Amino acid sequence: MISSMVTSWITNAINPRLHTSFAHVKSAQILWENIHKRYSVPNVPKIHQLKAQIASCKQDKQEVIEFFNRLVGLWNELGNYVKIPTCKCDTAAKIVKFIKDDKAHQFLMGLDDDSFSSI
Repeated sequence: MISSMVTSWITNAINPRLHTSFAHVKSAQILWENIHKRYSVPNVPKIHQLKAQIASCKQDKQEVIEFFNRLVGLWNELGNYVKIPTCKCDTAAKIVKFIKDDKAHQFLMGLDDDSFSSI
């Protein structure tokens, strides 16, 4: 019963011209998976733009906390577009550490040289 309610809600939410392509789906889960497969296309230009912004992000005389918050905002936005597959093996922890270390390096590279060159 719940599946049919959710299926009905999804069907009513999509464009009526698409109804026939989803008309005979057995469950809400299958419907959602079909929609996800068809329309879940990565936004490559936006990903490129965010990576370029991160790479060129500099402190430019801002307070360190403001600069860090700007970087975190860019990293979070990029995280909305780029999903790292989940895994429970030992390699997953190494990948997470690599990403955190990379972010630390990006932060340090963006700091003003005159104030933080000794780091």
